[in-house]
Amino acid sequence: MDAVQIANTAFAVDIYKKLAEKDKTSNIIFAPLCTSTSLALAYRAAKGETATQMKQGLHLEDVKDVPFGFQTITADASKLSSFYSLKMVKRLYVEKSINPTTEFLSSIKRPFPSEFELADFKDKTEDTRLQINKSVSDLTDGKMENILIEGSVNDQTKILLINAAFFVTNWMKKFPENQTKECPFRINKTETKPVQMMNLEATFCLGYINDLKTKILELPCHNKHMSMFIFLPKDIEDDTTGLEQLEKQLTPEKMLQWTNPSSMANTKVNVFLPKFKMETEYDFKPILESLGMTHMFDESSSDFSEMSENKGVVLSRIIHKVSLEVVEDGTESRDVPGYRILQHKDEFNANHPFLFAFKHNKSRSIVFAGRFCSP
Repeated sequence: MDAVQIANTAFAVDIYKKLAEKDKTSNIIFAPLCTSTSLALAYRAAKGETATQMKQGLHLEDVKDVPFGFQTITADASKLSSFYSLKMVKRLYVEKSINPTTEFLSSIKRPFPSEFELADFKDKTEDTRLQINKSVSDLTDGKMENILIEGSVNDQTKILLINAAFFVTNWMKKFPENQTKECPFRINKTETKPVQMMNLEATFCLGYINDLKTKILELPCHNKHMSMFIFLPKDIEDDTTGLEQLEKQLTPEKMLQWTNPSSMANTKVNVFLPKFKMETEYDFKPILESLGMTHMFDESSSDFSEMSENKGVVLSRIIHKVSLEVVEDGTESRDVPGYRILQHKDEFNANHPFLFAFKHNKSRSIVFAGRFCSP
């Protein structure tokens, strides 16, 4: 199995667990592939203990050639936007007075073709902020406006990392719109909220985690370039959202095992899935610090000397903004029986909290991950 894929999965699980710890009942959506790609570029600029911390935090110990590994994934993932309403912005804005060396700039040109940009935070702070906002808005077809609010950068900003991702689902098998009905969604043992519940009966890959009483469903997107994996515990069995046991047991190894095609079988399934839109924005600095990546934020200990001889070069801010829409859209397709179809019909009713991950099937990388707890 590819070392970059294993590293990215481990990083995605780490981030998810930190976000889940922070708030046990809120919705979560983030784009781990955007962050790991941007940080892999920053890692290319790092040396010494800063590089060691980043290598461990990003789980890159077994990756022999980090730039090449990410070049392959970035090239594959960037093609996704031609099939879907998917936009991913992965940018490292570096203050131009830091004066990156010619060697560094030429070394990142191929593996990170559009991830690096010089900016004038020092002398033209406000112009630069507005310029970045316009650029991110253009790159996301106007979906991500004003990613940098007033005062979010200043003349001391050295390196700014921006991730913005936007996705609207487009399924291999369309959910019939006339089947979408308002249904109750259980938030916890006692409360419900109304949700627009989509419904489709078709053949999908279904798996089980017996000891956690959890079903796993794979919903392929158009042309099978991406799939949504949904992890649904049998019921709400504790006083939170019913996801605590699953979240506790979640590890990178288990995530790879649970989403492995060999542990799932083609099954006729009656699927009920909420139609929803989620938007979140996170400051990843405290999360990355809690994962051991502290030096890159600290002027007295950061070492980005692979990029510049200047002292005190730090990652000033990390902005992560994601929007996801799960809707009926997809292809009108007939059900083609597979050779491993189980004869009985199963039901997958996501009418209570669940975890999910969107995987890019070619690189087997997690593009989006999160949980849906409350409409």
